[in-house]
Amino acid sequence: MKISYNWLKQYVEFDWSTQQLAERLTMCGIEVEGIEQIGASFDKIVVAQILSSDKHPNADRLSVCRVTDGATERQIVCGAKNYKVGDKVPLALPGAVLPGDFKIKVGKLRGVESQGMMCSEKELGIVEDAEGLLILDPATRLGAPIAEVLGGGDTVYDLEITPNRPDLLSIIGIAREVSALTGNLIKLPDTNFTEDGEPVDTLAKVRVEAPDLCPRYAARVVRGVKIGPSPAWLKTLLEKLGIRSINNVVDVTNFVLLESGHPLHAFDYNLLAGHEIIVRRAQAGEHLMTLDDKDRVLDEQMLVIADAQKGVALAGIMGGRQSEISDGTVDVLLESAYFVPTNIRKTSKRVGLSSESSYRFERGADVGICDWASRRAIALIQQLAGGKVARGVIDTLAKPVELRKIACRFSRVNQLIGVEVPVDAVKRALTNLGLAIASESADRIEVTVPTFRVDLQREVDLIEEVGRIHGLDKIPSVASRAEPAISKFDVAYDRLRLVRQILNGVGYEEAVNQTPTAPATAALTQLPAELALVKLQNPLNEDLSILRPSLLPGLLQNLRTNVARQTLDVRLFEIGRVFAASNGKPQEQRSLALAATGGRTPNAWESAALSAKADYYDLKGAVEALLARLKVAAVEFVPQQAPAGVFAQSALVKAGGKTLGEIGMLQEKLGREFDLREPVALAELDLDEVLAAARWTKAYRPLPQHPSVQRDVALVVDAATTHEQVMAVFARCRKNLVASVRLFDIFSGKTIPSGKKSMAYSLTYQAPDRTLTDTEVNKTHDEIVAKLKTELQCEVRAE
Repeated sequence: MKISYNWLKQYVEFDWSTQQLAERLTMCGIEVEGIEQIGASFDKIVVAQILSSDKHPNADRLSVCRVTDGATERQIVCGAKNYKVGDKVPLALPGAVLPGDFKIKVGKLRGVESQGMMCSEKELGIVEDAEGLLILDPATRLGAPIAEVLGGGDTVYDLEITPNRPDLLSIIGIAREVSALTGNLIKLPDTNFTEDGEPVDTLAKVRVEAPDLCPRYAARVVRGVKIGPSPAWLKTLLEKLGIRSINNVVDVTNFVLLESGHPLHAFDYNLLAGHEIIVRRAQAGEHLMTLDDKDRVLDEQMLVIADAQKGVALAGIMGGRQSEISDGTVDVLLESAYFVPTNIRKTSKRVGLSSESSYRFERGADVGICDWASRRAIALIQQLAGGKVARGVIDTLAKPVELRKIACRFSRVNQLIGVEVPVDAVKRALTNLGLAIASESADRIEVTVPTFRVDLQREVDLIEEVGRIHGLDKIPSVASRAEPAISKFDVAYDRLRLVRQILNGVGYEEAVNQTPTAPATAALTQLPAELALVKLQNPLNEDLSILRPSLLPGLLQNLRTNVARQTLDVRLFEIGRVFAASNGKPQEQRSLALAATGGRTPNAWESAALSAKADYYDLKGAVEALLARLKVAAVEFVPQQAPAGVFAQSALVKAGGKTLGEIGMLQEKLGREFDLREPVALAELDLDEVLAAARWTKAYRPLPQHPSVQRDVALVVDAATTHEQVMAVFARCRKNLVASVRLFDIFSGKTIPSGKKSMAYSLTYQAPDRTLTDTEVNKTHDEIVAKLKTELQCEVRAE
């Protein structure tokens, strides 16, 4: 929001410089995002009147004018075309300096002397862009310094207002803050006007059919107005604050919005069918052409302002084209209402339309200021556009406004702020902010909260206000006592970081995808019969209407993107939440997905390594490395006879009888649909189950002090025997002297019987307290081999 330094000084007195004002506002919690100097000093720039205008003898696009400032006539060469003889304009005299250090002096333009320059708003530095001269009000005094007319140079502040402080979205709101800081009284403008028309209830009717969305609606009528350009002071003020001047009536509503923070809307009274205002919910599919010339399709959740036949405005957001104020408007109906913030916010988002009005209404306007804002606007309209104001006001109020009362303990103020704040200072801070003392005692005070402070709800809110006004800079900086603490959130974060580090260590990079996904993408995941997809009620679009049931489709899209950009060897993982509904109730869990495609050893120079492609076993190795580092015990991979979803072949990953997830190869058909050239290995694990199965207690063993001994054994087993089955036997018969078991070869061929295969293992024997003898090793090794032969019904190949 933008405010003007000069304008602010009209409402409250202060002696701060422009920079000091920015610092004071910042220290009381109002962030100043930018400061802009507007205009020049306007020295030697006066009001002049054009007496004559003749064609330049040597230039088709220039004119030679005679102008007077009331004391001296001058000849001015001018290139503008928007003026006429008799107009009053700003005249920069010789010696004036315009923005950009442009110095005015007597000189010749195409052979004709020019004794100054008539100025546009752009040349005066008021706006960034303008065409033609600034035409002043005909009543402006000749020879008057232009600073007297336009207010001179100014400073504009761009403020960042937090959503909980809608009362600060106006110049009066900022003036209240300055008043509280300085102790100077705020000066509110005059709202007096003459009511000399017919009774308003004989001219118009107001019916509120949705009081739950519009608790208050006030209307006044003024007849016989004269629509025209706004005076220079109003036009200049609006444009320096970023609002385009339209006409005197519309500009008044925008001025009051900036002044009070309360949005108003002016209707052409004669374009309202039946001279009636109906505040109602829109009909499903109802159309409304708004002032930005866009046809809006409404639904029954939106609020419209209608006449007896049609909608004429989208309540609290923007007026309609059919009832706008135009040059032909004679009679005006002025709306001043309060709309429920949540409805304005939803409607604004649904129709994709935001305005200065909706920005304020959706944050919470002041229900108590409706009549004041209406009176202020009517007074200005009568002053600038004339007309007769109908007697009275139509003011519908669903229920009386009850002012909140909040108690504040002085001891609690000191406790929370951390310094001793005198009781008088507490009272002064709160009353200077516009809060009235309802009751008080030696240890507490109770205040009545005005309607414009929608943010004040609890005692702590009052204490925050005292701290702001008393001065945040007066609160000493105290080093807090450092006491390291461990929370469950820290533990969860550390464990997820460990998972990421492990997967990075085995060559996988992390991907991050959106949680919402398209229905077609979600359909790739086959959920159990008792679960269903979770649909969003208000999706941004149809392609983001389902909460993802799996991370795998997102990783497949990541693979497609990489391969399309010639990154063919890809290893990715993602950690995120997946969703499914059980009995209509959405549930979520944390999931870990991995995907690999391309070469097994990217960029390797050996031809054999280059030709080897990543497969199921590569991904299985990464999963095993993760589970091993997390100390997950009793891990097994159980082949699936009928894989579902995206898998062509898969195995369940289990630990201790619990299913952790699934791992396998992508269906070739799906691979082609995702434009993937090579086989793709995929895995998805329930990360919550994985972390629950992990062993987090740390155990340390000393480094071995004695040498190890290795023995190999080659087993001829059935072709269907798996490594896991063999390792299970090793685990059952493993002796204390066995330090490790490693599979180093699988072979089948001429020397191996049909239906059989050879699996060779290397066993490492080691004792922690002595050097083993050959006798000890051979005895233990023979016992293990005998156990293998018995349980696996296998033979041992001769070495």
